Amino acid sequence: MSTETVLTVCVTGIAALALLLQGIALWGIRNSLRTVSARVDTVSADLQKKLGALSEEFGELLAIVKPLAQDFGKVEQRITATTEIIHKRVIAVDSFLEKSMKTARLDVSRIQELVDTVSGSVAETFETVQKNVLAPVTEFGAIVRGVKAGVDLFFRGRKAPSRRPHQDEEMFI
Repeated sequence: MSTETVLTVCVTGIAALALLLQGIALWGIRNSLRTVSARVDTVSADLQKKLGALSEEFGELLAIVKPLAQDFGKVEQRITATTEIIHKRVIAVDSFLEKSMKTARLDVSRIQELVDTVSGSVAETFETVQKNVLAPVTEFGAIVRGVKAGVDLFFRGRKAPSRRPHQDEEMFI
């Protein structure tokens, strides 16, 4: 095997190994992002259930306390103010969760775009290596073979030493 062939095989092997490792890394990132997204969705759903249950319980409590509070104007005003504060906080928490989900989805989208961009870059790099490294090496090998054939033709009158081993050499014990 010629030096160029060995070099070509080594470079191709290294490029293939790098591509494989990068693919494995990107696959791991993709799985991690899916896991994170699933966890965020689960936590968001649980929090919304708990807030809904809390809101319902608060509504039931308000229904019980309201008849008693009619006699006490000050108590009613305080409960109304508290209810408004809690309602605002629930709206703020809901808004926060909504913004967090949008941000998480946007980040996942950005990471997906990054993965797509990196995959395209790897493909372009592999193509460039093939065009700019392997093609000139192949052309150089063809030129060397042509020059060798010309030299052999020029010196055809002389017998070239045999490159095949003699039978005696093959049977060395």
